[in-house]
Amino acid sequence: MSDSSLLEQVKRCADKIGCNDMMHAIMAKVWLEFEQSIAPFSSHALRLQELDRELLAGFIEVRSKRCVDVELLLLEITCMRMVLLESGFLHNQLSGLSVRIKRERLANDENGKYRFAKRLCV
Repeated sequence: MSDSSLLEQVKRCADKIGCNDMMHAIMAKVWLEFEQSIAPFSSHALRLQELDRELLAGFIEVRSKRCVDVELLLLEITCMRMVLLESGFLHNQLSGLSVRIKRERLANDENGKYRFAKRLCV
């Protein structure tokens, strides 16, 4: 099965950015899920430059509510923002594509090093 037009655009952007295999995989997964989430509402091929920021923000909000791994969610959002920036969006246009996190101090490890955990703010 061949990739969709949107996924092909994402892969081209990832290649231009110079992403490694792990980032390529995260980008492909999160963009495929985004595309599937909006498929019922879209009747034509999507172009990255034409994506609605509110749709993207809604997708991130839904993902954050189902989040079990904050670090992975942050990587996914980073991947989406990198692709959008490469496709022509400006930084200020992407300010709504974020989540609020809080770092919580944990007990020091056995070597005395500080440790932190990240959690989403509600």
